[in-house]
Amino acid sequence: MEFQPSKNAHPALHVDDVKVAREELEAKGVEFAGETLDTGVCHMALFTDPDGNDLMLHRRYAPVEAGASDEGVVG
Repeated sequence: MEFQPSKNAHPALHVDDVKVAREELEAKGVEFAGETLDTGVCHMALFTDPDGNDLMLHRRYAPVEAGASDEGVVG
């Protein structure tokens, strides 16, 4: 079976600061798909790795509300 890149799934890579992580990757030649998104809960920046996989830098900055699931929340 030949390798096929993951498209449109955008696994999230948790970072402490999306802006800083994005600047570091851009300095190494990584191109991002548009501007960093601020959803009111988190910051996200979408890009594609050299193998063609869609990925996302992610940082949740809003607290998890009482009673809400914190599944997948790091830190």
